[in-house]
Amino acid sequence: LNEFDMAEPKAAALKRGWMEKQHHNAMKSFERRWFELYGCELRYYEKDQSDVACRVINVKGNTFREGKKTAKRLEFLLETPNDSLAKSYKFGCDQENEYNEWKSALAEAAAFDRVTVAIAPQRPNIVALVNGKSGGKQGTKLIEKIKKHLGDANVVDIMSLAEAGKGIKGPFGALSMHANDGPNTRFLVCGGDGTVGWTLQDMEKLIQSGGINADIPIAVLPLGTGNDMARTLRCGGGYSGEKMLPILMKAAVGERKKLDRWKVCVTAESGEGEPFVREFLMCNYFSIGWDAVVARGFHVKRELSPNLFKNRIINKLWYLYFSFGNLVGNFDASKGVELEVDGKPVQIPKGIKSVAVINIPSFSGGADLWGKSSSGAFQKPKTDDGILEIVGTYNPLHLGFVIVKLRTAVRIAQGKVVTVKTKPCSEGGPKPGKGTCMQVDGEPYFLDHKGFHDDVNYKPEKNLKEGNVMVKVEISHHAVATLVESPEGGGCCTTPKVE
Repeated sequence: LNEFDMAEPKAAALKRGWMEKQHHNAMKSFERRWFELYGCELRYYEKDQSDVACRVINVKGNTFREGKKTAKRLEFLLETPNDSLAKSYKFGCDQENEYNEWKSALAEAAAFDRVTVAIAPQRPNIVALVNGKSGGKQGTKLIEKIKKHLGDANVVDIMSLAEAGKGIKGPFGALSMHANDGPNTRFLVCGGDGTVGWTLQDMEKLIQSGGINADIPIAVLPLGTGNDMARTLRCGGGYSGEKMLPILMKAAVGERKKLDRWKVCVTAESGEGEPFVREFLMCNYFSIGWDAVVARGFHVKRELSPNLFKNRIINKLWYLYFSFGNLVGNFDASKGVELEVDGKPVQIPKGIKSVAVINIPSFSGGADLWGKSSSGAFQKPKTDDGILEIVGTYNPLHLGFVIVKLRTAVRIAQGKVVTVKTKPCSEGGPKPGKGTCMQVDGEPYFLDHKGFHDDVNYKPEKNLKEGNVMVKVEISHHAVATLVESPEGGGCCTTPKVE
């Protein structure tokens, strides 16, 4: 059995109260802290009303040893052979009855063989869903750091669940295990934009089956490359070793933020046989053009040579490399794409090489394509207004200027239903055999006259005179999700100090 099979879903506290704990950096200094003992987990907080524990200590198999007894303090040493951080801790009580009660409760806790997920009703119950493979496997290193504050049962490696072969895959398994933890539950998704979208999709499945409260909010700890959703929620551009407790505190108190989710239906016709149809769910953006070609090249290279993508900085350098390779010679969206918004045709400005349909103010790692300036022709964008923004870019250099806030993308339209169609080759559409690249929330997709291709080893046929594919993309409103916006004054990943 793994630790999640052994988790006790609900448990009353064996003991709560104030104690003094010897500071780990000082031999004689004691700090007054609030303690709560659930099963074999001893949690201590800076204050009795604190939202997140400073530390969760595994006291399974502990040994209680009496220490010095003075008028000021009754001390005891707790040996903790199963704790991951320290093998012993020194505590002190003000009164003898408290001392005896803690001694009795810790003796009972020593015999527990299961972790618990119980938490005081007044506190947020944060459950971390960690993608161990995100950020160059940065998530794996993060798991133990989070467990120090949330405990073993409240930290789940969704990739280990996905690979367990028990029919419980990824976020769905973790969401199912913690669906009934209590009204103060919040999920903290530790991963990239793909992990956030995966979690929202699995939560929707659980809601539809009646297995979860639809109002459980999701906070984000960014571990991916772009992290556009995290930027939108003021959570920063990526985790780089900041102290974990302040991050968890912000996830606990952040305001709820509504987010529209959209259905993307892609239909491709090659003139031979039945059309290819595929549906996606979108939270961030959809695009077709040069940026999708770059995203596809980056994805293929990373899948084929994972050792060349070890951290976020190297990943961005690779992205820059593929971007410069697409400065010229790209498919011209202004000539080869038809655009309809709310059933009406919209002209794409001349020279636009990529069309993006955006739901949030962050694209491809932080570019605010729409911009902050107001315009009488358009309304101010919101993440929950049921309206999409459609913009265009000329080339990678144009997007670079947008990222450094020297320019914005070309505003084209706003609407509730967006349709994008590629024209025939004779009218400026994709050339035979070239296929079409598009991306949904940063995930690239390639299709040609043979269909969709997820295999990174697939290579399009060359020198074809026929084999054109007509693509139609319809984007319409799907649902509304609840996320957590980091409090005003900086994202959760902005402190340069390393724990």
